[in-house]
Amino acid sequence: MAESRLAVVPLAEIEMGERFRKDYKNIPELAQDIKTRGLILPIAVMEKAEGGYLLLAGGRRLTAHQLLNSETIECKVFPSGLSELEIRCIELMENVVREDLSFFEEANLQREILKLQKAIHGEKVSTNPDAPGASQQTVANLLGISREKLRQNIELANTMEMFPDVDWKNLKNRQEAVRLKDNIGKLVVRQEAVKRFEKEVNPNQHSRMLKRIADSYIHGNFFDHVQEVPDNSINLVEIDPPYAINLEKAKAKTGIGNFTYSQESYNEIDRDEYGSFMFRVFKECYRVLAPNSFLLCWFSPDPWFHEILSWIRQVGFTCRGLPCVWVKGEDELGTDANGQTLSPMRHLASSYEMFFYAKKGDPRIVKQGRSNVFGFKPVSPNLKTHPTERPKELMREILSTFAIEGSKVMIPFAGSGVTIEAAYEEQMMAFGMDLGLEFKEAFVAKLYNKTILPQ
Repeated sequence: MAESRLAVVPLAEIEMGERFRKDYKNIPELAQDIKTRGLILPIAVMEKAEGGYLLLAGGRRLTAHQLLNSETIECKVFPSGLSELEIRCIELMENVVREDLSFFEEANLQREILKLQKAIHGEKVSTNPDAPGASQQTVANLLGISREKLRQNIELANTMEMFPDVDWKNLKNRQEAVRLKDNIGKLVVRQEAVKRFEKEVNPNQHSRMLKRIADSYIHGNFFDHVQEVPDNSINLVEIDPPYAINLEKAKAKTGIGNFTYSQESYNEIDRDEYGSFMFRVFKECYRVLAPNSFLLCWFSPDPWFHEILSWIRQVGFTCRGLPCVWVKGEDELGTDANGQTLSPMRHLASSYEMFFYAKKGDPRIVKQGRSNVFGFKPVSPNLKTHPTERPKELMREILSTFAIEGSKVMIPFAGSGVTIEAAYEEQMMAFGMDLGLEFKEAFVAKLYNKTILPQ
């Protein structure tokens, strides 16, 4: 960057020109501060060949001096003859040190500075520190920040540009924006994986099986698609419904922050409507289940234990008031169990979940004599593709306890798709529905990456 000198310049000789920053806020407050404390940072100007100066940076400070009717202002004066790129870069470099810079402005400024530095000096291709050209490292050094922060801000600026409909400016801070950027990046990767899967799968036996499993996850509303399912045609139903317990708050410290999903994707049910919603679900499930078959239903025991049991019985199922329990540990004894609570001062951490098993007719349990306690470690939050995802090994054990090979399994709320995956690995036929397109895309991306391998 060209060298500058300090000088006091008449305001009347400074031309504003086109500014990167056009929204000057709180000018009266800044003017009062300058009047009280003086100008802390001089503005930047360039000498013009025909006389006078062109403002490079410091539009707010110059405007505040004009409001104070000042005749002069302290400046960093750059020589004439700077290129348009150099002028632009100086303006941005001066703006990047502002105290009131938002994360939104900071990311865009730093990305623009990197582009300008590369345009001025060329792109650095050597790792030698003294080699010519500009790189992320040289610009990070110029800005006095780490290369990693610059990289994140450039990715953030690119994402904000690609997704302008997201209300980026109203996010609380940079960390929240980076988290959302990472989530969007994951969704984009999944979408690309789905496109490659649909385009590249070859017509061999293994790929046909993968395509069949992918098609078993139906993006849509359960109540719409269940109308196409014939009466008495399903051998097992596994329901993991919305719990009507404000899931986002309940999961605030347990990994749900790793996910981005729309209102249409994970739609919690209002507590006042929960009874009619679940009764309708159970009624449809009873209709499609074959005689002598099981329905499995996960639920939140607080506050829905007695209500869920009552609704299940009202539609015609028989069900004991003694549910099965998933203990989130290595075994049924709860070894190394993982507990969760938002109020450790008031409540013990919960390390289990419950599901009822209900009967249509008089079916027989496959694994006779098995206890109603299932001990399996939960899925690590950073590996989840859905906020309520359960381990595949758990779902394989549950399915094989209540159904035999060749059974037809319906999953009204497919979520991560783990039950579909588990069913196929147990040689069962399964299909499920879900409102969340991004959840289906994550499931199909697993298929593309060959993480679902039917045995």
